Amino acid sequence: MSFKFSDLLRSPFAVLASKLDLDFAMCCTAFVVNLFNFFFKRRSREIDEGEANDNAATNNGIVRAASSPHTSTEGRGMITSSSYDYEVFLSFKGSDTRERFTDFLYTSLEDVGLRAFKDDEELRVGEEFAPELLKAINQSKISIPIFSKDYASSIWCLKELVCMVECWKTRGLKIMPIFYDVTPSEVRYQTQGYGEAFRSHKKKKRYDEETMGEWKAALSAVGAINGWDLQSMPNRREAKFAKKVTQEVFNELKKAYLVVSNNLVNVDHHVNEIMDMIGDRKSETRIIGIHGMGGIGKTTIAKIIYNKLSNNFENCCFLSNIREMSQLKGIECLQNQLFCGIVKCKVTDIRNIDEGIMIIKERLSNKRVLLLLDDVDEKNHIDALVGECDWFPKGSKVIITTRKKDILDVPQVDYSYEVNSMDPNRSLQLFSKHAFRRDYPLVEYINKSYKVINIAGGLPLALEVIGSLLSRTKKEMWDVILEKLENVPHAEVQSKLKISYDALDFRQKCIFLDIACLFIGYDKDVVVHFWDESKLFPEEAMEVLQNMSLIKIKEDKKIWMHDQLRDLGREIVHQESNNKIQKQSRVWNPAASLAFLRRHEGEIKVEALRLKSNCTFTYEDFMRLSNLRFLEVVDNQKVNYGAESRFLQHKMLSNVPPGNVFQENSNLLLQLQWLSWHNIPQILDITNFSGKNMVILDLSNSKITQHWNGWSHMKVMKKLKVLNLTECCCLERTPNFSAQENLQHLILQGCVNLVEIDRSIGQLKHLVSLDIRYCSNLRRLPIEPVRWKALEELLIDSTLIKEIPNCQGMKNLRIFTASNSAIITLPHSIGELTTLEYLSLDNCRCLERLPDSIVNLESLIEMDIRGTMIKKLPDSIGNLKNLKVVKMTGSLISKIPDTLWTMEKLEEIEAAVNQRLHVKIGNGIYRSQSLRILNFGYAKIYTAPKFPESLISLHLSMLYMKTFPDLSNLSNLKELYLSFDARTYDVRSYELPKDAMPWWIGKLSKLESLSLSSSYVTTLPTDISLLPQLKALDLACSNLCCLPRLPSSLLSLFLCNCRSICSTDLSNLKKLSSLTIQSSAITEIRGLNCLENLEDLHLYCVAQLNILPDISNLKKLKSLRVRLCGNLVEIQGKLPQSLEELMICSCDSLRKLPDLSSFRGKKRVDRKANLLLCQEKFVEFEGDETNKRAKIEYEYGSEGEDSESKYEYEGDETNKRAKTEYEYGSEGEDSESKYESEGEDSESKYESEGEYEE
Repeated sequence: MSFKFSDLLRSPFAVLASKLDLDFAMCCTAFVVNLFNFFFKRRSREIDEGEANDNAATNNGIVRAASSPHTSTEGRGMITSSSYDYEVFLSFKGSDTRERFTDFLYTSLEDVGLRAFKDDEELRVGEEFAPELLKAINQSKISIPIFSKDYASSIWCLKELVCMVECWKTRGLKIMPIFYDVTPSEVRYQTQGYGEAFRSHKKKKRYDEETMGEWKAALSAVGAINGWDLQSMPNRREAKFAKKVTQEVFNELKKAYLVVSNNLVNVDHHVNEIMDMIGDRKSETRIIGIHGMGGIGKTTIAKIIYNKLSNNFENCCFLSNIREMSQLKGIECLQNQLFCGIVKCKVTDIRNIDEGIMIIKERLSNKRVLLLLDDVDEKNHIDALVGECDWFPKGSKVIITTRKKDILDVPQVDYSYEVNSMDPNRSLQLFSKHAFRRDYPLVEYINKSYKVINIAGGLPLALEVIGSLLSRTKKEMWDVILEKLENVPHAEVQSKLKISYDALDFRQKCIFLDIACLFIGYDKDVVVHFWDESKLFPEEAMEVLQNMSLIKIKEDKKIWMHDQLRDLGREIVHQESNNKIQKQSRVWNPAASLAFLRRHEGEIKVEALRLKSNCTFTYEDFMRLSNLRFLEVVDNQKVNYGAESRFLQHKMLSNVPPGNVFQENSNLLLQLQWLSWHNIPQILDITNFSGKNMVILDLSNSKITQHWNGWSHMKVMKKLKVLNLTECCCLERTPNFSAQENLQHLILQGCVNLVEIDRSIGQLKHLVSLDIRYCSNLRRLPIEPVRWKALEELLIDSTLIKEIPNCQGMKNLRIFTASNSAIITLPHSIGELTTLEYLSLDNCRCLERLPDSIVNLESLIEMDIRGTMIKKLPDSIGNLKNLKVVKMTGSLISKIPDTLWTMEKLEEIEAAVNQRLHVKIGNGIYRSQSLRILNFGYAKIYTAPKFPESLISLHLSMLYMKTFPDLSNLSNLKELYLSFDARTYDVRSYELPKDAMPWWIGKLSKLESLSLSSSYVTTLPTDISLLPQLKALDLACSNLCCLPRLPSSLLSLFLCNCRSICSTDLSNLKKLSSLTIQSSAITEIRGLNCLENLEDLHLYCVAQLNILPDISNLKKLKSLRVRLCGNLVEIQGKLPQSLEELMICSCDSLRKLPDLSSFRGKKRVDRKANLLLCQEKFVEFEGDETNKRAKIEYEYGSEGEDSESKYEYEGDETNKRAKTEYEYGSEGEDSESKYESEGEDSESKYESEGEYEE
C-alpha cells in the first residue's frame, strides 16, 4: 500500500484548516503530518521521485496537471508537448516551514490543479546537487523561494537559489519570493541571521570565495524582487496567506495558458521543428507561419508552442478565429483586442485600420510580445496586426496559423511550416483515445477501427469526430454508421472543410470538383490542357488550390488530394444535382455509370463519365451525351483479344454492327476533349467518330499495332496536345504525327517492342515532353533533337540508345534522364543546354567520361552519375553555381575536385560504397553553410575537417582516420552514421585508441537517428540520455561493455554484435516500438515488460539468453521472432492478443512453448497471421483474411535420421498439453508430422471457436 503526502493533506484535517480556527486545525494537521513523516516519509519520497522520472514529457495544463501526471505525447498520446513537469518549484528550509506554511502552500497549489515540486531537504544524500532538483527548477514555470531564518544555512537552498537566478537570466523563469520570518533587506544584504550563516560557511572552509560570492549575488538579486512579506502581515494566518499566494500564482500562469485537448497524438515532432525555427528567446524577432488544410491540427500545435513560450513573456496575446472576426466586426476590432490584451487596458476606440496600425506600432514598440494569430485569411490581416518586424523589440515572437500558404509569402514572415496528415499507426491511436478511451482498440473492433482510419485519411478532426460519435453509439450500430460514412461524409467534418471551398471563385471551384471526382493521381502537366480548352486558367487556379492546402503537387507531378476533401467535392456534386444522377455534372463511379445511362431517357447533361470496359453500351447511349467533355473507359478486367473476342461482338455492341461503336454519324460526342480508353480493341473502328475537339487521347495498355485503322482518323485531331501510348506492347512503329502539329506530350513509356519512331516527330514544333522510357528495343532517336526547340523533358531511361547526336537546338530542355540506358558518350554540345536543371545518368555502365563542356550547364541543380564508369569529375565543376545535389555512389571516381567544397549552393553529396574514392576534404567546407547531406560511407577519408553546422545528415567511414573526429558543432544534425570496423576491409592503415568514445554525442540535441559500428568503442557517454529527439539507435560495437541510460524518446533500438554487453535495462523506453538484438552476449533483458508501445521484438543468435521475460503486458506487440537462441529454455507469460506473427526457430533448449491460445484464437484480425514454430525446421500456420480457418503445414527434412521432440504448452481446456512428434523421412523423401492432442490421431484438428481445420 502506498501513500502520498498530498493525499493526507486533503483529509478532513486540511479542510478544517481552511474553515475553522487555525490553531485547532493546525494541531490536528500537525499530528497527522508528524505521524506520516515518521512512518512513510522515505516511501513517499520514492514514489514522488518515481512519478517525476515517469513524466519525461511535460505538461502545461493548469487544471489538467494534477489529474494527468503522465504526459508523454508519443507513448500515451498526450497532449501538449510542454517542457514543464512542474508549474511551481518550492525552495524552503525544511525544519523552518515544512510542517506548517510550506505544507499548506503545497496543498493549496495542488488543490487548484497546479503541479508543484516540494523538495524535502532531510531526504538529500550528501552535498551533491541532485539532478532531479536541477531538472525540476529548469522545467518549472515559477519558482518560489521561502526565505526563513535558517534558509541561508542550508547549502542546498543556496544552490537551488543560484540555479533559479540562472534560469531567470537565461530563459525568463518567474521568481516570486516569500519572506516568511525575515525581512527583504536581511536577504538582500545578508544581515543578521543570514550574515551569521555566511560566517559559519566561511569558517568551515569547504567552499571557496567564488562559490559563496555566487550565493550572495543570488540572495541580493532575489531579495530585490517584490514578493510577499509574511512577517509584516497582521495575525499571520498562514493557511489564508497560502491561499492568497496560490491565487496569484494561478493568475500568473492562467494569463497566457491556452487549453488544449488531453487526447492529442504525435505532435512532438511538429512542435520541435517549429521551436527550432523560433530560436531562443534572445534571438531576433521571429514571425512563424503554420499552414495546412482545415482540421489538420494547426491551431492545436500553435497553442502548445504558445504555452511553452508564454512563461518567457510578460506580454502575451491570443487572437482566435481572425477570418471570422474580421468578417463580422472588422479588422479594427482585432487591432483593439491586440492592443488592450498587451497593455491591460480597457477598450480603446480604434476608428480605422490606419489608426490601429499607428497605435500598435508606437505604443507597443517597447514591449517584447508573444502573439498567436489564429486562422489568418488575408495578407492585410498580417499588415494590420504585426506589420513589419521592427514594430516590436528584439526577441518578440509571432505565430500565425492559416489555410492559405500564399499569405505567408511576405517579407515579414521568417519561416513557414506545413502540417501534414497523420500516419495510420498514429491515426489508430488518436481514434482509439476518442472511441475507446485508450491508446489502442479492443481486439474485436480492430477491423472496424481500420475502416475508420481509411475513411478519415489521417485527418485529426475526422478521427476525433468519428471516434466520439462511435463512443456514444451502441456497438451493434457501428457497421451501419461506418457504411454510411463510407458513402456520406460526416456533416461536422465537411462543414469545417467547406470553408476553404466557399472562398474559391467559379473557375477554381470547377477545377476543385474535377480533381475530386476524376483527376486525383493524374499528371498535372497533362490535365492543365483539358482545363485550358475550357478557359478555366488552370495554372492560376491550381496555385490557389495549393496555397489553400486543398491539393498538393507531388514530386512526380501527380495531383494529390486528401480523402476527406475528395469526399467533400463529390458530396457537393451530389447536392448540386439534388442527388439525381442524371443531373450530375460528373459521374465517377464506373459501377453506377451504365445503370445511369440505361435508366434515364432523353438528353443527359453529364460532362464527365467513367465507364467499365466490360459493360454493354450502345450507340444510342452515347447519342444522349451531347455535353460530354471527358470519357474514361476503365479496364477492370483483362480482356481476351483473340480471334473470338466477345468484348466487342457480344458485350459492348449488342445493338450495332460489330466493330463500329460510333456508327456512321460524325456528330457523335462533338464536345469530347478527353478520351481515355485503356486496352482499346485492335478491331474497334472509330473512323466516323468526331475528334475535332480532342485534346487528350490516352490509349494506354492497348493491343493496337501500327496497322490499327484508328491512326488515320487521328488526322482530324488538330487540337490534340497529349497522346499517351504507355505499354502498348504490340506497337513496333509509331504512326505519322504530321497532322498533330499542336502535340506537346508524347508518351511511349514501356512500349517494349517499339523499334522505330516515325520521322514526322521532327515536325512537332510545340513538343514539350518526350517519354520513351523502358522502350527496351529502341536503339536510336529518329532525328537530331536540334529541331525540338520547345522540348523541356527528354526521358530515355532503359533504352538501347547509345548516343544523342546533337543537343544544340534544345534551348529549353530542363530534364534529361538516361538511367540504365546504353549511352556511351555525351555530345560536346550538351554544354549549350543552359536551361538544363536535372541530369540523370545513373547505372549507365558504358559511360566512362563527362565532356568538359558540362561545366557550362549554368542552371544545373542535380547531377546523378551513380553506377557509371566515370573516373573523374571536371576540375572546374565549381563553375556550376546552381548545383545543389551530386550523386556518385558506385562510380569509379577516385578524387573529388577541391572546387566542389567552395560551391555556395551545394546541399547534398552522395559518394557511398565507393572504396576507390580518396577524399581530401578541405577546410573550406566549413564555409559551405548550405550543405545539408554528406554521405561518404566506405570512402577513404584520412582527416575529418570541421564540418559546417548546416549538416542534417552525415555518413562517414573512419577506417583511415588517426583520431576520432570532433562533431560537437553539428547542432542541426539529425542523422549520423559512423563506421570504422576493420573487418569490413582487407587493410587498415591506422587504429583508434581502444577506449575511443564519441564524447560529443550528447551535444547533438537534434539527433534523430544514430548508427555506430566499431570494435574500438568501449563506452558511450552518459549524456546520450539527454538527446530529446533521438528515435533510432543502431549499435554494432563488439567491445561496448554496457549501455548507459538511453533517451526515453527512442522508437527503434538495434543491437548487433554487441558481444560484451551481458545485461541491459530498457525500462525507461516507454515509446520503443521496435527492438532487435542480434549476435549478442546478453543474458537478461530487464524492463522488457515496461515497453508498452513495443510492436516488433526480434532476437537472433542471442546464445546466452536463458529466459525471455513475461511479455503478456506488451499490448501492442505484433511480431515476435526468436531464432538461434540455443540456451533459451523458457518464454514466460501469455502471448499478447495483439500478436500477428510468431516465429520460434532453432532454439534447441526450449522445451516449453508460451501459451498459444490467444494467438490461435485471433480470428477477427483483418490481416494474415503467421506462426512459425520449429526445432531445426519450420512449421507454418496460415490464416485467411478473416482468420476463421487455418491450415497447418509441416515441412521437415532430414538426412535419414529419425528424431522425436516433445513440446508442452499451455492453452485452453482442450489444448492444455500436446505432444508433437516429428517423423523425418530419409534423404530425398517427403516427411510427415503428426500431432497428438487429447487422444486424437496424428491428423489433428485444431479448433478455435470451432473454425479451424487441418
